[in-house]
Amino acid sequence: MNKLILFALGIAVVIGFTGCEKATVVSTATADVFIRSIKSPKDTSISVYSVVHTVISYDLMANVSVVAPNGVTSQLVDYDKLGNSFYNLVADSLYSPTPPTPGTYNYTVAFKDKEVITYSNSLSSSYITAPTITSLVKAVADTIYLKWNAVANADGYQIKITKLDTITKVVTQLKYIQPFTDSSTPKKAKLYFSLPRSYFSLLLNNTETYSVQLDALLFENSTSTYLQAIGTASRNIKF
Repeated sequence: MNKLILFALGIAVVIGFTGCEKATVVSTATADVFIRSIKSPKDTSISVYSVVHTVISYDLMANVSVVAPNGVTSQLVDYDKLGNSFYNLVADSLYSPTPPTPGTYNYTVAFKDKEVITYSNSLSSSYITAPTITSLVKAVADTIYLKWNAVANADGYQIKITKLDTITKVVTQLKYIQPFTDSSTPKKAKLYFSLPRSYFSLLLNNTETYSVQLDALLFENSTSTYLQAIGTASRNIKF
């Protein structure tokens, strides 16, 4: 599944070398698939789902296509316009109340050096729902508390704080909090995380709108290296 160095979902890539008398660099990419859940735009009490594809390479890629288990082919989007990262962009309205069908996805990667290589990645049926954020409030001592209901079967969580420039519409990531777990026994039904004011801005009288994104994580195995599913929810706050 998805090699995890989380948000952005960076992936370690191994460069292969082949040759006889003189080594030749072979273009290499890593293709991954996982399930993403969000709250339904029509009914926030339920989760909806989509399959997410990411193909990342240190070598420049020209285009990437993926064939789903049902035989449908789709093209992935060049994320950074540089050829290093391709993914699928799914509108919230196109998420489904039914999780994606498990199976093998086949990726055809055309590199800019004219090489064409096919990769495969399998998706299992395991998934998690999107988290329910119960509150995001300012408290004493310049601290913001993010509170949410624990997500069943989630192995951990991560948090991302962003700011939207109301003029340029550019979104800037201000803080990324790496995956953490609820280590209590038994597990808590309700969780919270303290966010210092400095995570948002050093300006005392800032009036911009900030977004706090909470991701619930489900790993493929106990080593917490591969991601099987992610559930996402967000809440805005102003100062």
